Amino acid sequence: MRRSQARIDRRITADPTARPPAEGAGLVVAFRDPWGRGVRQYDVGALDLPVDIAALMAAAFREHYPGKAEDSRKGCWRALRGFGRFVQEDGAITSARDLTAEAVGRYLMWLGRQCSPGGKPWSLSARNSHYHHVKALLLWIGRRQPQCLSVRLIFPKNPFPGRHAAPAADPTRLTGLQLRAILRGCYDEIEAAWAVFEDGQRILAARTDIELGMSPRGDRFGLVHAGASGAFLSDEVLQRLFPREQGPCQSRGRPRFARYLHLTSDVLAPFFVAIAIQTAANPEALRLIDRDCVEPHPLVEHRVVIDWAKGRAGRMRKRAQRRSFDQRRPHAAPNLIAKVVAMTAPLAAVAPPAERSRLFLLRRPHGQIGVVQPQTLSNAIERFIERQNRRIGVWNDEHSDRPRPTLPSFTPKLFRGSVALEHYRASGGDIRTAQAVLNHSRTDITDSYIRSPQARRLQQETIARLQRMMVAWVTDAPSAAGATSREADDDRQPADTFGHRCANPFTGSAGERVCPHFGGCFACPGLVIPVDAEHLARVLGAIRQLEAGRQQLDPQRWALLYEPSYRILTEDILPDFPPDLRAAAEQLMPSLPTLPSLE
Repeated sequence: MRRSQARIDRRITADPTARPPAEGAGLVVAFRDPWGRGVRQYDVGALDLPVDIAALMAAAFREHYPGKAEDSRKGCWRALRGFGRFVQEDGAITSARDLTAEAVGRYLMWLGRQCSPGGKPWSLSARNSHYHHVKALLLWIGRRQPQCLSVRLIFPKNPFPGRHAAPAADPTRLTGLQLRAILRGCYDEIEAAWAVFEDGQRILAARTDIELGMSPRGDRFGLVHAGASGAFLSDEVLQRLFPREQGPCQSRGRPRFARYLHLTSDVLAPFFVAIAIQTAANPEALRLIDRDCVEPHPLVEHRVVIDWAKGRAGRMRKRAQRRSFDQRRPHAAPNLIAKVVAMTAPLAAVAPPAERSRLFLLRRPHGQIGVVQPQTLSNAIERFIERQNRRIGVWNDEHSDRPRPTLPSFTPKLFRGSVALEHYRASGGDIRTAQAVLNHSRTDITDSYIRSPQARRLQQETIARLQRMMVAWVTDAPSAAGATSREADDDRQPADTFGHRCANPFTGSAGERVCPHFGGCFACPGLVIPVDAEHLARVLGAIRQLEAGRQQLDPQRWALLYEPSYRILTEDILPDFPPDLRAAAEQLMPSLPTLPSLE
């Protein structure tokens, strides 16, 4: 018997009693960290917006951005301040009823007229950033408070076309010689800083009456004398503890003595620069890297993997950013990270919970301990360049027969593209090598990083060499490159690959590396297959061998190793042969060499 039961109304409807926020109330937006402590406050009432718009924007800001990162909140606040200037200059928006599609269009035109303090117009990315935040807040208002608007807001699609276009070639790209000079300076300072820190650790280990601690107010971090009610040590005591430091101690944190206790900004700069070059990581992602970013390699015992997070690495599913390193090298990135972990351990013990897991911790000027700020890092790198150029100048004066190149003025943003270009050149023009270094999902993104005069010249040389090899292979005449390689090594013979013969399986100036396409030569840009019965027979034999292997191999292994070649053969190569050659090819197949079985 069917039991009667009232139906549940699952329709989503707007609350008919919704009202706009009270005028003048709730205009201060405060965000808290996951531990409930206040992080920062933003006063929307100070933007000279109409009262109802300010209340709506404050409510949208408060509701839409609590789960966002602090940088996103700062970006939204900058966009709100810009929107307030637009409303004042526009003069046609007096209430929320005036927020229409025409107002959005005028706002876009206003963004196009903005210039930096130096007089340079805003870039497409800067304009899009301001527009993106304001659009998010207006969309929230349209969803939650539609009765406050006169019409439904409509936003244009892609108002900034070309924003993701590949940038022009960067003339300030660092060369391999410059990168090596920068690394040499980093390693010299790292060794000296680590020796100073080890001296401090030995001194602390020998004195049981001294420990690291914070002042009662929490604004100072340094050595505390346990026998004097937790009093901080005086400059005279510090001078006796660390006799290598000469002269009076500097005020506000005593940075010269701090080098014995923990990481400082001048010591952080060479560590950050060296790790950035080796990992080719984005500067912002590296600045926020975690302390537990190093993990063992799953296959090789002496290698470890550095894993870090990148905010824009995928939309729905974040792609891991990682590189493996040989930890037997003393200056490998994992070993540098281990030193930074040791030097920041005292700071991590007293850092705020939200930043305690970060690697690059510093004591800030006002006593707070947290992640190094971008401007602090930039200033430290500038001082690092000045110190190294002075030392290089002294070296060149004393060793005129072995001069060293001075360091150029650089920022961490240059490392990613420069390192990718060096890997691209070392691989002989294989963009997939640079793609693997940069952890990109698409090669077109990698192309925007390596695009430069050097890359274009290498591409032209590669195309010319492949064209000579194609002509020589088709006409059965030795090319200049092939003749040179055979003269250098008479024993080197063409290699048999799956389905055809490769005339030059080695790459590099001396032929010391195997071609990255070897074993998967159907994807080789220099592949030429004449349209005749013999080559059709080879293609048919390869297809049948792949189909036979598909029945025997593990499906995942077959899909990973052989399915790409199978698709190229069946979908790209086989349709180009005329059907009338099929019978002749079938007759030639028994006379061809037996293909290797798939494993």
